[in-house]
Amino acid sequence: MSSELQILLVEDNEQLREEMLDFLNRPGWVAYAVGSGALLDRFLIQNTPDVVLLDVNLPHEDGFSITARLRASHPGMGIVLLTARVHPSDRVMGYKAGADVYLTKPAHTDELVAVLNNLAKRVKPVEVTQYFTLDRIGGRLFTPDGRNCTLSRGELRLMEVLALSAGQEVEFDQMHFVLNALADKDLTKASLATSISRLRSKFKAELKVDNLIAASRGVGYRLTVPMQLR
Repeated sequence: MSSELQILLVEDNEQLREEMLDFLNRPGWVAYAVGSGALLDRFLIQNTPDVVLLDVNLPHEDGFSITARLRASHPGMGIVLLTARVHPSDRVMGYKAGADVYLTKPAHTDELVAVLNNLAKRVKPVEVTQYFTLDRIGGRLFTPDGRNCTLSRGELRLMEVLALSAGQEVEFDQMHFVLNALADKDLTKASLATSISRLRSKFKAELKVDNLIAASRGVGYRLTVPMQLR
């Protein structure tokens, strides 16, 4: 899987958001940013960051509520609260909601880097050194340790297109051309995103594998593990 730490910043102050985004996009890290809990939810439909860096004083839904939701839906995700609230009761509330770390603004950059690097040791999956196997005849996907799940005809076609790219990004137009040639209905970006989301959920539930398919800033998709075809 990707060795880069995927970070999502949730901050409603546009200037601060842009400044922090520039700081967070450094070697070994890839950072994204949104301005509210609602936009965070939209981002999570197609992406699963390793760490969410979350302001508490957000519009409509505060960071404590969002933290509780994230911890319930993504128990392995790193969550860092970054806020101007310095009262001990706020810290307690943040940790009770499920935050890993509670930092007060303005956070020292060295401390923030240390926090994120420490979280990376926990949240980043172990690199896969063996191949996943896509059985095109049997319509099954096998993990290196033998777990497997059955794929529908459409799921098999989609996985085959991704596997043939050898880990490189497959742009939507390319997937559209190949998959439409094999199907009797027109593929849209929305229907493809839905199919990808369902596959991710299936792999997580049946194979205990997360983030097998990564989205590349809305342009296309790629596999995050080595995969062989048979």
